[in-house]
Amino acid sequence: MAAGAVSGRRNAEAMLVLLSAGFLALAWRALEAAGFDFPTGSGRILTQFLFVAGLGHVALRIVAPRAAPVPYAAAIMLTAVGLAFVTRLSPPSAQAQANWAVVGVALMAGGALAARRFDELRRWKYSAAVLAVAVLIATGLFGETRGGARLWVTIAGQTVQTTEIIKLFVVVFLAGYLADEGAVLSLPRMRFGGRTYSALPYLAPLVLTLVAALAALALLKDLGTIAILLLLTMAVLYVATGRVAFVVGGLLLLAATGAFGYFAFDHAQTRIDVWLDPYEDPDVTGYQTLQGIYAIQAGGVTGEGLGLGEPDIVPAVQTDYIFSAIAEELGLAGAMGVAMLYLVLLIAGLQVALDSPSGYGRLLASAIALLIAIQAAVIIAGNLRIIPTTGITLPFVSYGGSSLVVNFLMVGMLLGISEASARERR
Repeated sequence: MAAGAVSGRRNAEAMLVLLSAGFLALAWRALEAAGFDFPTGSGRILTQFLFVAGLGHVALRIVAPRAAPVPYAAAIMLTAVGLAFVTRLSPPSAQAQANWAVVGVALMAGGALAARRFDELRRWKYSAAVLAVAVLIATGLFGETRGGARLWVTIAGQTVQTTEIIKLFVVVFLAGYLADEGAVLSLPRMRFGGRTYSALPYLAPLVLTLVAALAALALLKDLGTIAILLLLTMAVLYVATGRVAFVVGGLLLLAATGAFGYFAFDHAQTRIDVWLDPYEDPDVTGYQTLQGIYAIQAGGVTGEGLGLGEPDIVPAVQTDYIFSAIAEELGLAGAMGVAMLYLVLLIAGLQVALDSPSGYGRLLASAIALLIAIQAAVIIAGNLRIIPTTGITLPFVSYGGSSLVVNFLMVGMLLGISEASARERR
């Protein structure tokens, strides 16, 4: 790739990062005009974000100068939206979110550097699968239960949601496994020596890993992550094989898992019942869902204005229902803008996959892009009451350090794959 094209990519990224900085500065000004009571040190929060966003860009000029410009820019814009709304909805959490953004951007740069040699991850696919299950078992033994699910572990004074980490392990496993076996699985039957054999036995390692992970997640009562992993597996299987049968099988398994969860777990049954009829108990179980819907309706097309709505009356709004808050204060236009950012990130990730000359690189980039998009789609659909709520976070936007850090790391891996592809073409 010519030096002009390289600098052009990074210059385009710089302009997009400046847009993120401009958005957050305008958000701060809008909150001031609305008479919002900023948390102590709010100026530091704004300065810290502007500094780390620029530093991440500079780091990419060094470690991944030829990488695609859009993934980091889209991630940092979503982070700016998230920081503005976390500050608005949960002022005491704003500084922690800004600090986690620093950690996330640092890991993004490190991930981009390491992922330039992404092919080395391929041999660790089964180790990643074992680690995923081991982390879930450790969470079951030593974790804390919140909201009906046992998902949190305290390490060095910090609470970590371990299911965010296992998603990364699952991505590494799926990409490595399907890079090896995808060609076989794309054929319903194979012929050798005049005989016909089924390709289904090649699914055994995937099925065993998936069953072990789903069983552990069921014991932790985390149906949200189960849904995410099933959808991810189904999507990556389709990318690797092109077989619709895997999509149909995945949807049937997802429906069966939902039915099992409904009868096995009280909190899952409550969520499904509320989804079907939130007005049955509008003051208790249906309160969060109804307030989230009312917030979206109140926003109209252009919104109430940042700091002028009442989204903070929605329980857990800074985590589970932050999309409803965005829809209320920025309106349909703002909510659609956020949804489009996820679509842009998905397309950019899939383009990185298409550009990779390595089969493993294509599957790894596809799995990362699809995982982020699936998570966003599931929580947005839950806020809109298209599906039951799942309790997972909106990537880069919801309050939560574990999610923010892991998603930035995966964006870094995307950028590393993009850099490696550009170097190989050169």
